[in-house]
Order: sequence, then C-alpha cells, then structure tokens
Amino acid sequence: MRYGPFVTVQAHGLTLDTVLDEPIDWRYKSFPADPPTRIRDVRSRGWNVLGRDFLPPVMVLKDSALRHNSKLVAAYCKRHDFLLAPHGKTTMAPQLLKLQLDDGAWAVTAATMSQVRVWRAMGVERVILANELVEPAAIRWVARELDADPRFDFYCLVDSIAAVRLMDAALNEAKLGGRLQVLLEVGPQGGRTGCRTHAEAFEVARALAGSQHLALAGVEAFEGVIDAPNLTATLHAVDDFLQDMRTLVQELDDADLFGQAPAVMVTAGGSAFPDRAVACLGGEWSLSRPVRLVLRSGCYLTHDAVHYKQLSPFGGRLPETGRLVEALEVWGAVLSVPEPGLAILGFGKRDVPHDLELPVPRLVKTPGPQPPIPLRAEASITKVMDQHAFLKVSAEANLKVGDLVGCGISHPCTAFDKWRLIPVVDDGYVVIDAVLTYF
Repeated sequence: MRYGPFVTVQAHGLTLDTVLDEPIDWRYKSFPADPPTRIRDVRSRGWNVLGRDFLPPVMVLKDSALRHNSKLVAAYCKRHDFLLAPHGKTTMAPQLLKLQLDDGAWAVTAATMSQVRVWRAMGVERVILANELVEPAAIRWVARELDADPRFDFYCLVDSIAAVRLMDAALNEAKLGGRLQVLLEVGPQGGRTGCRTHAEAFEVARALAGSQHLALAGVEAFEGVIDAPNLTATLHAVDDFLQDMRTLVQELDDADLFGQAPAVMVTAGGSAFPDRAVACLGGEWSLSRPVRLVLRSGCYLTHDAVHYKQLSPFGGRLPETGRLVEALEVWGAVLSVPEPGLAILGFGKRDVPHDLELPVPRLVKTPGPQPPIPLRAEASITKVMDQHAFLKVSAEANLKVGDLVGCGISHPCTAFDKWRLIPVVDDGYVVIDAVLTYF
C-alpha cells in the first residue's frame, strides 16, 4: 500500500495493517454508499470524488502535494543539520506519519497523552510530548510504558518547581526503574507555558538536578505564539526570543545542570517560523557535550491557502527554501442561489476550519465528465454556519445549483479533526487511498 505499515511487529502487537483493514461504510461521511470496502482496497474501486461516487461535502488530500511537501522539509532539515519531529497533532493519521518517518523524520511530537498513546499503539519508539506532564494517571502510564519497553525514547516538558515535585512524587509512587527525560520549557511574555526569565529557568533546572526520577535532557520553546503588529516586527521578536533561549542553554551547560545527558536537545520551530529557529539555533555551539537540534513543525505536510502560505518561509517568504504545495481541498455543492451575488454551498463549521480564516474558493466543477476549472470570477466565502457556507460571487461566475466548488483552507490543525476518513486523490481526483484519523 502507498501508506503502508510501520514495521512488521509493533511494541503493542499492532501494525498499520489494523488501519488498512478498516472497512469503509456508513460511519465515514462523504464516501460512496456502496458495499463496504477495506481501506487497503480503495484504489481498486476506481472512485472519483468529483464524479458521481461521493456524497459531498468532501475534504481531499492530494497525493503529489503530500509527497512533495514531506520531502522538501525533510531535505531542508538535513541540509541545516536539524532533526525533524513533526507535530502529529496536525493530522493524527498514522499513515501520514509513516510517510514522514520514511522521509527521515527522527521522532513524532504530541500535544496530549492521548495522542502519545495513539503513536505508541502504532509502535512509534520516539515521542516528544510538547506539553507539561502533571496528571497522575498520565504519569503512571508513562512510567509503565518506560519500564515495559527500554527502547521507548520519551521526552516531556517542565516549567516549574511545582511540576518537578509533582512528577517526582508520582514517579516514585509508580516505582519507575530509571529516569524520565524532561525538557526545560521557556516561553515569551504573554505566551503560553514556559519559564519567563533565566532566573526561573535556573530554579527549575536546579530542582531537576536534585530530583530522584527526572533527568534534564535539553531546552524547548514554541515561538509560534509570538505576535507583533506586523510580520517584520514579529520576526524580530522571534529572533530575540530564540537568541535568548540559546544564551540560556549555554548558561545551563556552564553550570553543569544537564547532568549525565550524553547530548543536549534544543528544540523549537513551529510551522510559521522554522527558518528563524534554524538561523538562531543552528551553527556552532560551545557546550561540554553534543547538541541535538530538533524542529517540530506539523502543518508543512499539507500547507494551506492563507495562514501558513503568508507566514511560512516555504509559502514564498523565502523563495530560496522552495515552496510547499497545498494538499488539502474541500468541495461542496451549490445548494441554492437565493439572490443575485450569493450562492449557498453545502459545507460548514462541521467540515472546514474557521478559527483563523475562512475557506478560499478556487475551482468549479459542473456536472459531466469535464475537469474542474478555475473560478475566475471575484468570489469569497463570507460566513459559515454548521452545514452551510455563504459564497459572495460576481455575476460572471454563473454558478448553478448542483455545481461543485473547490476551496483551499487555512489552518490544517482544525481541518483534520473534522474528518475521520479522508480520501487521497491523484491529480485527476481519482481516489488512490484513504487516510484514517485518530482524534
């Protein structure tokens, strides 16, 4: 299969064959109302999402774009001596993570312990939990997992003495045999989690040095929450923050607070500013041990039509990096043209992301065998309701009830969670695979 299994035998007795054997039936919206077929057999059905097979609305993944994007960012990281730990929360799709791992990803990043459990069930051996770990049940699960599988390479974040004490006590109760690797998190003023000052960071690092079950393995940050009045000011603020993070790492090493860690992990880099992480954290270091540089971008795999297209260096901000290609589209039927200049499309908040920007109308497909064509008329989606989108369009578009309109989306992280199963299409919209998500 194109998005086949991770390995033959997994830590939990599972393989991706479990996913590929999933029957496609009435549980999965948009897919044809045909007799059930397994995901592994989708290609043989000859379905086309813009033909008469599917029940719109439908979100599609473009195979050629996925593969281009995966290889582009993997090559970028390799060129700059960074490891790649893509953020799995974007897709929560083991088949897509398999593609990224095959292209050289070093680990997967997760945001919650439920997500960590998904990746472990699929046999992933290296996971970064880019979040604090303070819930007792979650700590106990991690302790059991680490004791049961010596190959499990796990990291989580810590930003307070309170969290150090809580974790140490819970791990002591769970009788963890070794030590849990943690990354000291730093954060910008007004941001999310993370120590705000070097003094706070040193207090936490010293607490870690005196803990029984924790080991300081490196320093982590997420610069994507930094927002200034314009892009130039934001980039300057991001650079200042990451340079300060680099200084902190050096100071912690000078104070010998990384203990017995064989290498120091330094990790940052969301999907908007990975180039700034490379510029500020890359290059030569003068530490007492090797540095392991890790980027954790997630949305690069599908890119988008607005948010990351505007912010990402791969969206055109830095032409020399190469360009990502949009891999996600949402298609909906024109349900009604109730008044001049307004068409109502058959998708809404249940189907498309709407937290940053609304979908961008791009293509129109009229009934019949002809391929879709660009929507050349002036058009914009102005509002979405639960199952409807309001398309403002000029008269020359000549949209008719029953036409299909294809749209780019913004913010992939809030697109995948709306679809349990997503068709993968070739450039002619023929379905060649289907991707199962686990939210």
